[in-house]
Amino acid sequence: MGSKLFILACTAGLAVAVAVAAGASAQPHLPASGYQRLHVDKAVVGSTPVRVWANAAINPDCSAQTPDATLTILEQPAHGAAVVKDEPYYAAFPPANPRSACNDRKVPGHQAFYTAAAGYTGHDRMVLQGSSPDGAVRRIAVDITVR
Repeated sequence: MGSKLFILACTAGLAVAVAVAAGASAQPHLPASGYQRLHVDKAVVGSTPVRVWANAAINPDCSAQTPDATLTILEQPAHGAAVVKDEPYYAAFPPANPRSACNDRKVPGHQAFYTAAAGYTGHDRMVLQGSSPDGAVRRIAVDITVR
């Protein structure tokens, strides 16, 4: 029988894939905390909204996996606002990934945006949580330098 391949893509340039043979189950190796910790640094100018993270679970034909990936805000930034939008975006799969053909069109997914408070400059931080259909959960700490 066939297999399924789940992909989690993000703006940090990561792509995580887990192949599962039909009728079998696979558990990703997780740290003792039950989730993988990631860290992203971003720089923004003024209060212009900037995308800080995006994820999707898509098929090789660029359609959404069912169930879908998720993205939520665990900790709001102290000096700005964050929002998650469920809307298509351009993914950036590596050339060897069978989904790289999807890079030239928008795919269904989730995007997290940060907007600094008017007049604020300095450091800000927010925490996101993303999951993929294979059960992988990632906590993403985003450190933001506002100029």
